[in-house]
Amino acid sequence: MNNLAGDQSEEIKAKEEKRKIRVISEIDDLLAIQGQAYMKGQLKEALGFADQIIDLATPEDLKSFISEQRDLIAKIKGIQEERVEKERARLRKEQIKLKLEIIKKSKAELQQLEGEFNEVFLIEDFLKASEIIENAKIVLSKLKNEKLKKIWEDLEKKCSDAKIRKEIVKSANELIEESLELKKQLQFDDLKLRLSDLIQQTKEKGITDYLKKLEGVKADVLTAEKVHIKTTEKIEDLVDQIRTLREDKKFQEAVSNCEALIESAKSINRIEMVEEYSQILTQLQEALKFEELKNKVQILNNDGIDLLKKGGISSALEKFKMIKESITQYMV
Repeated sequence: MNNLAGDQSEEIKAKEEKRKIRVISEIDDLLAIQGQAYMKGQLKEALGFADQIIDLATPEDLKSFISEQRDLIAKIKGIQEERVEKERARLRKEQIKLKLEIIKKSKAELQQLEGEFNEVFLIEDFLKASEIIENAKIVLSKLKNEKLKKIWEDLEKKCSDAKIRKEIVKSANELIEESLELKKQLQFDDLKLRLSDLIQQTKEKGITDYLKKLEGVKADVLTAEKVHIKTTEKIEDLVDQIRTLREDKKFQEAVSNCEALIESAKSINRIEMVEEYSQILTQLQEALKFEELKNKVQILNNDGIDLLKKGGISSALEKFKMIKESITQYMV
């Protein structure tokens, strides 16, 4: 029995020895392939083979293989980390280089845009100037440069102010030209309101030359308004006087006042009153002419009767003849 147990034990040992030899052979094969991968720089593949070798060596307790592979894994990972760090450093360098190139290119673009802006600004092409500013903003968005950003913010404000100033000047010129017609149309309130608004704008923007022009126009408007009010009051007074004089048959004074009223009405563009009192003037002149004829006829008639009483028949006839001629002339 002892011999049988001994034989079995020897057989088991022989099998284990064969298995270990086979495992070592597989490990040797993997080591050869791993060595080639490592030499080629295929570190990921070499790590894979290391894991396989450890998996084979562990059951057989092949400590030297396990230790060797763990050292290799640590070495490979160190190399990989070093490669990663080098790649990171390379990328950082490339990024810095690219950033510097972008900055250089962007600054050149901004310099060109600034030149174009100055050209169109001189000819007051504010639409084109605004387009250039928008293009500059796109370039500035690629930079983190507060100094350049401030320069273009100032240029944008300069463009906006100049555009507003141009619009104010245009409006001022139009209103100055229009003011003559508006004064004729007696639109004093509207004109004063618009002038005050533009005067305020010219003050705020420091457009001193047009401020003086507009203040001058406003002074003229205020004067014209005062004259209009005074003339209107005069006309109303003349209307009352003409009515009274007409009723009292003081046609000569009524004619004079009517003529004065018509001239005053013309001066403030009261066309309807000019037309109305031109007709009244004609009526008054006719009435005056008739009144003068009546007075003349009465005087000549009285003179003729007095001459007849004194026997001056020839002279009296002459007076009566003059009466006939005066009436004939009036009728013509």
